[in-house]
Amino acid sequence: MTKKANFDPKEWHDLMYFACIGVSFKHSIRDIHSFSEMIGFIREMMSVQNFFGKAMEKYGKSELMQDVINEMINACKSRQDLLSDAIQDFGDLGPVVARANQILAERATDDEARAMRAYTYDLAFTIASAAGDGFLGTGEKISQTETEFLHELKRHLLDT
Repeated sequence: MTKKANFDPKEWHDLMYFACIGVSFKHSIRDIHSFSEMIGFIREMMSVQNFFGKAMEKYGKSELMQDVINEMINACKSRQDLLSDAIQDFGDLGPVVARANQILAERATDDEARAMRAYTYDLAFTIASAAGDGFLGTGEKISQTETEFLHELKRHLLDT
């Protein structure tokens, strides 16, 4: 089984960046200018915390996924910055996904690579659907921009 110790620091950083891409995207489009938007933001952050517990049950059979999930939980608890402002255009996810797939192909089993890709999409979908537009985030759950991002992410994930 693959675990964090099997990756060099740059590879691990790139995998964590890949795992967080959906959260990074959501933060890049989140604009908090009202109480209602703040409530939506809180709902999104709570959805991420809830996701981790469910993800450990769903993906935790793999040591690699245990390490990924635990790293993200610890980063959230310590307020460590795993999110990135480095991607200016989320429309071109190809290089990020290709880099993650390259690392996974070299270091992980096929099952672990599939689990990592599924986890990344699940997290992106969870945060995108956590709060909608409108009053207190109760409106349309996934915006057009989020839908486009999710479709693009899925397209690249399926290109393996």
